[in-house]
Amino acid sequence: MGDLAITADGKLRSIRWIGSRSYSGSTAPKHDCPVRINADALADNVPTRDLLLSPDHALWLDGLFVAAGHLVNGTSITRGEAVADLTYWHVELDSHDLLMAEGTPAESFLAARGVRVGFDGIQALDAGAAPKPYAPRTELGPDLAALRGRLARRAIGAGETGGLSPVRAWLDRCVIGTDGMLHVGGWAHDAAQPATPVCLDVLVDGAVVAFTVANEYRADVATVGVGDGRVGFDLGLDMPLAAGLPHVVEVRRSADGTLVCAKQVDAVGTWTALLAA
Repeated sequence: MGDLAITADGKLRSIRWIGSRSYSGSTAPKHDCPVRINADALADNVPTRDLLLSPDHALWLDGLFVAAGHLVNGTSITRGEAVADLTYWHVELDSHDLLMAEGTPAESFLAARGVRVGFDGIQALDAGAAPKPYAPRTELGPDLAALRGRLARRAIGAGETGGLSPVRAWLDRCVIGTDGMLHVGGWAHDAAQPATPVCLDVLVDGAVVAFTVANEYRADVATVGVGDGRVGFDLGLDMPLAAGLPHVVEVRRSADGTLVCAKQVDAVGTWTALLAA
């Protein structure tokens, strides 16, 4: 306490705490592997050079407060690369605010009870009322979809997609559980870039409901020679589907919105494939 930081709007603010957490070698769990935002991916000279953040670290973009993990598109913004000896640093101010990271407005550390476990263990700092966040987090919806679309178009305009090649894909699991929730799974593979997992948007009845990366191992797919088999995706969607009505599930490549596979369920619950690339 006592040192000062300059916020994104140019104000001097007291630093309350600086902490870090580290993973030696390549031991970082998949859910905590960093997001890499390429230089210029967000706007001209933003970020000024490649920026690596934890997936849950929020940025202020287009008036939205959005987690870096929600911006991954597989081209200008990626996730999952092997990083050795990874260390995340966190700077807490006297209240939640924005700092500049490579020219990008990024949140300061937001404390919550117990969140410092795995850092340096100073739990006493978390006593008392929870701090007020700078802004509400932007979750799935039209605003986030519009932001992702803008960034994808920027990547294409900058040639970062490298001339996207066709993707082979299949949606082989669409199940509505007894609770009415939808579960989807399948695979997607770009033969021209086999080492790069395909990033996907999942839509239900035209609305984006999830983002995922096709990088889970599928032994059945590996057996038939689709890459090394690490091309699968499987996720439950926290959304109910009304029974007795038709619904369409689409899977689109995040980088350009190309439809790669889709299924439709009719009013009696029968699923039919609409497209498989």
